[in-house]
Amino acid sequence: MNAAEELIAEARHGRFGELLPRLQELGTGSEAAGTADAWEAAAAAVQILFWYDRFAEAAELAEALITRDGPLGGELCDQDMPFGVAFLAAQAHAGIPAGPRLTALAAHVPEGRVLGDDLMWLAEEVPGRPVEELLPNHADWGGPARPLDGVIGADLVERDFGTLDAGQKRVVWQALAKVNDFERAHELAEASGETPEQFAVCTWLAGWYGTRGDIARGESMLLAAHGRWWPYAKWDALPDAPVLQPALRSVATERVRAHYLTRPIGPEAAETNA
Repeated sequence: MNAAEELIAEARHGRFGELLPRLQELGTGSEAAGTADAWEAAAAAVQILFWYDRFAEAAELAEALITRDGPLGGELCDQDMPFGVAFLAAQAHAGIPAGPRLTALAAHVPEGRVLGDDLMWLAEEVPGRPVEELLPNHADWGGPARPLDGVIGADLVERDFGTLDAGQKRVVWQALAKVNDFERAHELAEASGETPEQFAVCTWLAGWYGTRGDIARGESMLLAAHGRWWPYAKWDALPDAPVLQPALRSVATERVRAHYLTRPIGPEAAETNA
């Protein structure tokens, strides 16, 4: 575990605000330039800045990092998340156009590398698509439900939920989310008193509640989602969809933000609760 990963793990103990300045310094300071410490610390700092609605600052951090370290061709160039997202978020929530920055920064990355390809792809997509569709965990909130025909778990949906084991219940929640059947999922949650065990399904439901203006239920679903989240990489500090997607932002209340920013999450929560 390098210095950045140790710092990020400490932040996941609920010390995000306290350790954010140190992550920013490690990410952009000259001492770690070109190293894994720099890009990992910057990635975590970008995510934390999202939770404070400091979107312009997050994009500036990503821009500074890519401008400095992109030409070196190191590990940074093999990444995509959350750097491209930082520019999309700045457009969506700070009114700063993403396209020109994405194109300009792609030129700082050696040809054929993941980061450059991702930045160029986003630059090409932004003019013709709503930005929220390009942000993480987008769902068709407010859209129609689709038939369950051929979907894994369709047969389980028709069974008595209380008779299913934990694995079967997971499949039912996933099936309903896959076909965007909010009404049935809402009824199931109300009748069973249970919450999906999958973070992505919780955020899907929370977005629907946000779209419907049901702030209390949406807030509760995001609070439940906190305990279901797990980092997909060592640098992954926080889930960012709740404060990026417009439908989720409406239910990412101050209570939700305080919960995510001050309580252990992921492996650090598991360690605390062991």
